[in-house]
Amino acid sequence: MANARQEKTKIGPRFLAALWVGKAAAAFARLVAPSKGSNLPGELALKLAPDMLTGFRGIDFEKAVFITGTNGKSTSTNLLAHIFRTAGRSVCANLEGANLKAGVCTALLKRATAGGRLKDEWLILEVDERSLAAIRAALPAKNLCVTNLQKDQVQRNGDPDYIYQKVKAAIAPDVTVYVNNEEPRSKSLERFAGTAVRFGVAAPVFRREDGARAEDPFAVTMPCPVCHDALDFGGYHLANVGPFSCPSCGFASEAAGDFVIENVDAEARTFTIDGAAYPMPYTAAHFLYNYALASAVALSNGIAPADIARALATFENIGGRFETFALADKTVSYVRMKQENPETLQSALDVIAADPREKVFLVGLDVVDDIVPAYSNTFYAYDCDFSAVARGVEKIICFGETVCYDVALRLRYAGVPDERVEIYETGDEDAILRAAAACKSQAVYLITLLKKFEKLRAHAGVAVHE
Repeated sequence: MANARQEKTKIGPRFLAALWVGKAAAAFARLVAPSKGSNLPGELALKLAPDMLTGFRGIDFEKAVFITGTNGKSTSTNLLAHIFRTAGRSVCANLEGANLKAGVCTALLKRATAGGRLKDEWLILEVDERSLAAIRAALPAKNLCVTNLQKDQVQRNGDPDYIYQKVKAAIAPDVTVYVNNEEPRSKSLERFAGTAVRFGVAAPVFRREDGARAEDPFAVTMPCPVCHDALDFGGYHLANVGPFSCPSCGFASEAAGDFVIENVDAEARTFTIDGAAYPMPYTAAHFLYNYALASAVALSNGIAPADIARALATFENIGGRFETFALADKTVSYVRMKQENPETLQSALDVIAADPREKVFLVGLDVVDDIVPAYSNTFYAYDCDFSAVARGVEKIICFGETVCYDVALRLRYAGVPDERVEIYETGDEDAILRAAAACKSQAVYLITLLKKFEKLRAHAGVAVHE
């Protein structure tokens, strides 16, 4: 049944006025500015009624799922909504990634009646970590998924432990948390919830063993979120994600979580959970945790394995993660990373290293100017392992007016011979592309920020999207 507090809420004229203004703005945005439609209607509505989120009726908070964390929120939200809809459930979701208060408000007002009652049975929302507690205070969802808590946008978020406290503040004894069994910060949050469901990926690990980095002066671990001593990782599925234990307090990943992906077959594009086989639409290692999380929530809430399999077979992820374009006789593959985020940078490096061909690597970890002041620190490159990428490259081209020498220095520390590194202290797209075109290798990989990729693609000619 819907939450009693919501049912008893008196819907006043201010709420209704805000709702109708928001609906009108959403309809207008669909016609003239679709890119504004995921936030602007909610922004306008909240100006008229700042407490508007508390006014929506008909929400069963036992069927409300919030998905938060550093990496994987958008993919997990889109996948989970797709699974529920494939299984015949009606879902209200913010699939565009608008995960702040205005975006959440927009998703709700679009799916509410003219009187403010939600039309859908399920509410599945991606929620920003910093906004989580405030949004859950207005919409007390009983299910909270935490993908991972890692370094990200330090000029906005500071240290991950700061974000950890933000997420912890949203957890209560009446909440079921879905936690990543192999990511220490996520898993440790189970201590504060009434019920914990653990999702994960079984061995063998996909990346190096911890011992392989023993001689690396930049090898790092992370502090135990319980006692703050250094953790021991038995291996890594992803950067700082893998079977772990704390030698001081005993905090550790479980030998077997509640919902664990096993028998991964990248060639057949399949995996299993509890013996049931599922298709694997994307084979990169980080997708496995999206599959594990979404399957855990779906199976825990009565969705049949056959429905999950049908959904995975037809799932298409949001665009912009991997794209290609032609450059003379070469193919440039852009592997997108999240800015100032070592885990996604490491995942991008792993994708490049997995290609056995000789290749050219273009890397531009340039200035981030989405907020003021602009930010150019490249410390996150020192949290990553470049050694695998360094093998099998014809040339690594470092570009950018601000950080090209910093990146080249990191490559020298990783053991890349100086003769394989070229430095271009410029952001000029033509100069960068000419340098790549002059190389012999036909495979070219690119890591940079999205805006720079779009400029490079435009200068290279007609793009081919994958």
